[in-house]
Amino acid sequence: MKTPLEAFVKWFDSVPISLRKYLAHIFRICTTEDTSQMLAIPDQSLEGFRRWVIKMDFPLRVAARMFYVRSIFDMVIFHYKEIVSGSDAFSHLAGERNNIVQISTRQWDGIFASWKELRHKEMADTYIHSWASWMIKIQMEAK
Repeated sequence: MKTPLEAFVKWFDSVPISLRKYLAHIFRICTTEDTSQMLAIPDQSLEGFRRWVIKMDFPLRVAARMFYVRSIFDMVIFHYKEIVSGSDAFSHLAGERNNIVQISTRQWDGIFASWKELRHKEMADTYIHSWASWMIKIQMEAK
């Protein structure tokens, strides 16, 4: 059984580096409580996001982390056309120096399709819940 985290990391590593930086940067802006972190450059956001997302933890916390990541990434990926057209609140970040380069429509379509597929498989509510429940059960039996 592939874990939701493994599936997410595999997907994340498959998208262009420019989009990984952008997604990590948006994630940081949307989730940080330290406003000074909003000034970080996308490279720093990517490093911090990656460390945070792969951190080993209790299954329930890993599941919560996957739900958290999924909600922010949904906001960006499902609205990429608005971002590219400049009519989205995050559009200004797409064109900033040291941020993402424009990705072709064909690439976006592929990323959109692969995200939807991941969303309906290993990142689906029932899959994440089942995985976390299974892991908790295994831990409880080991005691």
